[in-house]
Amino acid sequence: MSAKMKFANIKVAKKTRSRARISSNSCCKKTDSAVEGIQEAGRDLCKLFCQLKDADNAAALVRAIRCKNRKVVDSIIGDNCSVVCFFNQGRSSCVRISCVFGECCDVRITFDICVSNGQCNIL
Repeated sequence: MSAKMKFANIKVAKKTRSRARISSNSCCKKTDSAVEGIQEAGRDLCKLFCQLKDADNAAALVRAIRCKNRKVVDSIIGDNCSVVCFFNQGRSSCVRISCVFGECCDVRITFDICVSNGQCNIL
């Protein structure tokens, strides 16, 4: 004998994907000033290196590095950056440049530019 059963008021549970939620407390709403500093650095350094596409600007920088002319290098690299020191490395004349970005100087980028040795007054 077979019995038929009827069920009333039964809902089939659907499987749903759940994702972890990040709490929305006040600390998460703050912006990270280092991120803004990095963005500022990207904009400023892009402008610096784009101006070096011009042959006259590039020649002036090479001459200034070879002659260890801080004033000229500072004028080329802009307000956020400054010359740390000049040095020689093998057959190259180099300058170390440090740049600071962000409202509270949250980001510091330091890099070297080295050019082949040559006479500083030629170009």
